Amino acid sequence: MKKLIIAVIAMFAVTAVASASSYKIDEAAVDSAIESAVEVSPVAFMNEIPSQLPANAPVSATVSSGKSAVGAILLTFFLGGFGVHRHYMGTRPWMWAIYTFTVGGIFGVVPFVDFIVEIVAAVEDGGISRYCGNTKFFMWG
Repeated sequence: MKKLIIAVIAMFAVTAVASASSYKIDEAAVDSAIESAVEVSPVAFMNEIPSQLPANAPVSATVSSGKSAVGAILLTFFLGGFGVHRHYMGTRPWMWAIYTFTVGGIFGVVPFVDFIVEIVAAVEDGGISRYCGNTKFFMWG
């Protein structure tokens, strides 16, 4: 129990010390990056795809999150009660607190369901991109 209390205090201490005020933004670099960027229209991009494929090939567009399904599954298995997997998948920055203060995500039920959903998504859909960036507490809902 002492280790758990120390871990929670340590998480609060790290959160309190972390501050965005120490970061500096180079406005000139941001402006030059925006000016040198190439604008791409999704409609024009999708219109180009069929011309590059055989006539009988199915056309579908998928968005990749860049997050590893295996990484998310392992984080859920080992640290799911603390919501670390949700932070990895790009949810709200304070989602870990909800998981932690609901005693491991409603006594471990939510991380367990997350674990199963991630495995099914990795096997059937080929990835977890559908769940990345989800801001809901129940990511599958």
